[in-house]
Parts: sequence; C-alpha cells; structure tokens
Amino acid sequence: MKTPLRYLPLLLVSWLSFQKTLAQCTVSNILIQNIVQAGTQTAGSCTATFDLSFTMETNNGNKFIFLHGWAADVYPDFFNCVDGLPSSHGTIQAPTKADLGATFLNIGIDNSGATPVLLTTYPPDATLTFNTAASVSVSVLPDGSSFFIIHGVTATFPVDCNTPFLMALDFWSSQAAQAQNAQCVSCHRLYAINYLADGQGALANCVTLSFSATLTNHSQETLNGYYLVYADVNGDAHLAVGTDLLIVDTTQFSVAAGASMPVTGSVPVLNINQDLILVATITGGVANGGMVAILIPSTQCSPLPVTFKSFNANRVSRTNVGLKWETATEANNSGFAVQRNMGAGVWEFVAFVPTQANEGNSSMPLTYTFTDVGNSSKGVTQYRIKQVDIDSRARFSEVRAVRAYQQSGKIIVYPNPSTNGRVNVVFDDAEGTRDVMVMDMSGRLVKQWKGVTGNLLQIDNLAQGMYSLRVINRDTDSQSIEKFVVNNR
Repeated sequence: MKTPLRYLPLLLVSWLSFQKTLAQCTVSNILIQNIVQAGTQTAGSCTATFDLSFTMETNNGNKFIFLHGWAADVYPDFFNCVDGLPSSHGTIQAPTKADLGATFLNIGIDNSGATPVLLTTYPPDATLTFNTAASVSVSVLPDGSSFFIIHGVTATFPVDCNTPFLMALDFWSSQAAQAQNAQCVSCHRLYAINYLADGQGALANCVTLSFSATLTNHSQETLNGYYLVYADVNGDAHLAVGTDLLIVDTTQFSVAAGASMPVTGSVPVLNINQDLILVATITGGVANGGMVAILIPSTQCSPLPVTFKSFNANRVSRTNVGLKWETATEANNSGFAVQRNMGAGVWEFVAFVPTQANEGNSSMPLTYTFTDVGNSSKGVTQYRIKQVDIDSRARFSEVRAVRAYQQSGKIIVYPNPSTNGRVNVVFDDAEGTRDVMVMDMSGRLVKQWKGVTGNLLQIDNLAQGMYSLRVINRDTDSQSIEKFVVNNR
C-alpha cells in the first residue's frame, strides 16, 4: 500500500504571471499534491509521484505548454531572467536539452486540440526525456480560464526526502505549429519545499464540528505566513480550484525554527463528513512563496448510522412548515430531533420523531414527515435533523432553509447588509445543482463554488463592499443575480 511522503509536503505555488508577447498566457494556482514515495529511495534523492495542476487564461496561442524544474543552485538561467521575465523581448528560440542542464522536471502538453494531451517527445530537442505521467485533464472555470491537472507525475528530486529544498521553475508556452519558439515565459521562480511541513494527527471531528492540525518548521529560521482551510467537496483529496469550499479565510501564522504550531477551527454543518485541506503559504525569507497543503481527514466523522436519501423543508402556510426526509438505511437508530434556527444564531429543539425501523435497524427506505405548526417568522428559518443513536450518540444532517410566508424571489441573501462579513444564500429548492460566483463591483471574481446542492449556502470572510451573487442552475441553464452589501466588520 502506498504511504504518503511525510517530509516532502504538498508543494503549492500560486505564481507565474506570464507577460503578453504574442498571446496572453497568465498562469496561477500552481500546485503539487498527493505525493507518495515511488520505489526505493537512495541517499541524496527523493523519488515520488504526484498530481500537478495550474490555472491558465484561455486563448488560442497556448498550443504547447512546457514546464522545467531544477535545484535552485544549478539553475541555468537560459532566458536571462530579470524579475521573473526574460531580458529579451518577442519570440525566443526554445531551449534544448543542453540549454536546460541538470533539470529534474520536464513536462509538455499539446493543447492544440479539443482536449489536452501529454507530449512524449520534446519538439525542440528529441533527446530530452519527459517525466512520466498518467494523464492530463482540463476544465473551464466560470471566469473562462482553464484548470489543468496532470495526474501521476513521477520525478526524482535531487535531495533527501526530509531536507529543506529550494527549486527553480521555468514555465513557457508556444503558439508555433512545431513548438520551436517560446512566446510566453515566466522564469527563475524559486519555491521552497520541506521548510514547512505537516505534523501528525490532523483530523476533523463532526461530533464537535471542529478540526485540528499542526504546522512544523524544519528550517533554522522563524517562518511567517498565512493559511486557509478548504472543505474537500468532491472528496478527491485534491485542492480543486473553483470546486472546494473555503471555510477559513486568510489567517496569519508564525512558527519558530524547529518548532510546531497547532491549528484549530470550526467545521460548518454543511461540510459534515468532508475531509478538509489546509493550505499554508510562507511569506518572506529564503522560503518566500513556499507552500504546504495538509489533508485533514474526517477520521471521527464516520458515515451516519442513518443514510439520508433526501431532506426537504417547505412552507405550507403562514404558520406551518412541512419537513420530509427519507432514509436509505438505518443502524442502531433511536430517532430524529428536529431543530430550527430562526435567525438569532441559536438552534432550538422543536420535536422528536421516533425511528420507524425495527429495533433501530433497517435496510429498506423509510420516509418521515413532520409539520412545524409554530413558525410564523417573517425572516428565513433554518432546519436540521439531529439523528440520535440508541446509545445516545448524535449526528447532524445538512441544513435546509425556508422563507417567510409569501416571501417573493427565488434566491434570498441574508442578512443584507451584513455586518460581520458573512451572508447566507437560500435557493428556490433543494433539488438542483448550481454553480455560484461572488464578484465585487469591479467585476473581479472573489469566491466561487461548483456543483452546489441543497438549498442553503453560507459565504463568509467577505471584506467591506458591494457584491454581486451569480447563480447558474445546471439543470435549467437559468441564471440569477442578486446584490448584497457588507458593512464595516
């Protein structure tokens, strides 16, 4: 069984601003994840497989894309770099194997067709060997850029697996038919590996709705920076741009040389049973730009004893709200406590619905209904189901929301204005699948989610300002736009 490469952390790089020469090719969100040891390790090197991904602006000029990597101390500086850009302007002759020197990472992509294909031969010099990789895929993000993932790359890093290491990267693309020239170049980008690593025992606990992890400094100097935490929405253990949900925004950290720092936080109810991914970025010093991603598994968030097939809440009259949920299976189940939040931030008990399963166990679908006859709220009410085991342990369902009686509009954003940088979005129903984008008044994409299900989404860590919320229903291709305001936090 493959084991994670403990001290070669998941390298994430958010860099590469390619300057426009003959075509625009801005690249961002470069990251290396899912690193595992490959074969027998030898002193002075570390062989691993990993997934490499990046975002690139879509245009017709990036027919071929190339990436080269070195240990920083043997970087050949083929492009005569000045502040990350080549000193020459216009088209540049592509580097040959001799020009690249002691590179340990070489990848090429043919992006000229409808789908990208990994190159097996380097067009400028067939004697250069590409690193092996399993596949490459691409998806289009809501802003029109392309998100590439290269799966199963194998590389031998010229350093022991547990040693802090600086690598230099060149990234270039060509629009020439034979890829003999470089039209876009970003060069001599330094990135730090193994300076900041993940500690032991990271976990998410759905009983307490909390998580914990550790940042460990393997260098001889204090490391400062910031971290973010995402929910692994699609469950692939890979930070996916535009898909995974940000649950903890920019938070500063400082770790002394050789020391460790605990990181703790809350898990939103919406993300129960989902793994988390902590992304830490170093700012300043020799390791400036070095990043690490820590997978925080939901080891204490085992699947619910009750498997929910559906859960819906709908207002049926001025004072009544109807709830309906269906279970696929039940094990050791006592019943369901219905809870509601009427806007004060407090969940209150409404009623307890006993299980229909014989002795709490069933392998057949069971349907439950309940009517809350005391809800005349003029605002939005949230509902959730607290499933209780026979042994009194409990788990929570996802949250559903209902509007006030005769409240118009398919989408509700509340509170509006917000005074704490957080808003809730209530969709028209819980059945559809949606892509959601938040943009500021300049049109800049601030946050985005893909494949949102359910009828409630919480958005937090918003700065002061005015925003537009754009919602695309995948099932109907319909679009809705709502405006909201965030005041001083």
